[in-house]
Order: sequence, then structure tokens, then C-alpha cells
Amino acid sequence: MSFCQNLFSTFIAVLFGFIFSIFLFYLTGKWAKRAQKKSLEKNLIKEFEFNNEYLKKIIADLNKVIEKITVNDKEVFIFFNYLNYQRLFISTYFQQGYLYEKLEPAEINIIDAILNQMSVTGQNYINNSIESWKGGQLSQAQIMKILGFERDYIETNIRSLAGMEKKIIGK
Repeated sequence: MSFCQNLFSTFIAVLFGFIFSIFLFYLTGKWAKRAQKKSLEKNLIKEFEFNNEYLKKIIADLNKVIEKITVNDKEVFIFFNYLNYQRLFISTYFQQGYLYEKLEPAEINIIDAILNQMSVTGQNYINNSIESWKGGQLSQAQIMKILGFERDYIETNIRSLAGMEKKIIGK
């Protein structure tokens, strides 16, 4: 084998080795991203399940408060803490751009509205409204409208989240 043939065959081998390493790097990155997405999706579903149970607890507490208000019992000692609503994986899923792959813009707006409702502002509104009723600043009818709207809104959100969960799972 001549020097030129030897040089050319070495060059071709190195070039193929380089191209193969780039291809292998691309494949491992793609596999890692797919595994990360599946893991994130699984955690998001768990977060949806946790939030579903949490929202049901809030509805049960709202119903207890509504019952007390109905009989004009001012001994209401339930504090609504909306900050326990989990949002870590939904935020990560959104930031990675996966949410747009699975959901429609209207559904993403619903998630955004839920996240805005489950905030310090939302919890303070409900807690302050109850305290205002206990202090006589709100009538029984007014507080019933506020709490009834909150309960109905959360029930609607539970149904919406269940549908989104099915879409994310792929059912």
C-alpha cells in the first residue's frame, strides 16, 4: 500500500469515526430527552392527581363553611391555604414547551387561570370575605354568592383538569 493510499484510508476512517461519534452523540441526547420528557410527564400526572384531591378538600371545606353560614353560625375556623396547590411540574412542563404539544391554547389558559386563583390573592379574598361576614360587613347573601361561586369554579376546574390529564397521558 502506498503512502497516499495509507493516508487516504486513515483520513476516511477518522472521518467515519467522527461522523459516527456525532451521530451517537445526537442519538444519546435524543434518548435522554425522551426519557426526561416521560419522567416529567409521569410526575405531572402525579401532580394533577395530588391537586385533584387537594381541590376536592377545598370544596369539602367550602361546603362546611356554607353550611355554617346557612344557619348563621359565625363560629367558622377554617383557613383556606391555596398555596398548597402544587405547580412545580406544570411550570417545568410548560417551560420545556411540552404543554403546547399536548393541550390547546384554551386549555393552557384554564391552567393559567387556576394557577392565578390558587395564589395568595385568591386565598386572601376567600378568607377576608369570611372574616368580613363574621364582622358584619357582608350580608349572608353576599358571602353565599362568593363562596358558591368559588365552589362552582373549583368544581369546573376539577373536571377541566381531568380532561387535560387524559390528553397528556394520551387516552
